[in-house]
Amino acid sequence: MNYNTSQMVNFEVVKDMVLERAEMGHVTVHTEKIKRKRKAGDCIVSIITEPEDNLNRISFFKRRRLAENTSVPFGYK
Repeated sequence: MNYNTSQMVNFEVVKDMVLERAEMGHVTVHTEKIKRKRKAGDCIVSIITEPEDNLNRISFFKRRRLAENTSVPFGYK
């Protein structure tokens, strides 16, 4: 995460996403990424900068959310 990203994804934004008050539930951050490209059949590598969109959202893959805004691990009784 760089400075521009930290301005878009901060504590308040993440808190709103967790409490489901965000309008879409995610934040898209537009960044530049350095990549290596090689042409077919060529051994010369070019280094280029391409735009990239990162989708930041809250996920609960290993936890189950309860009604009172708490969470427990799957399998918890």
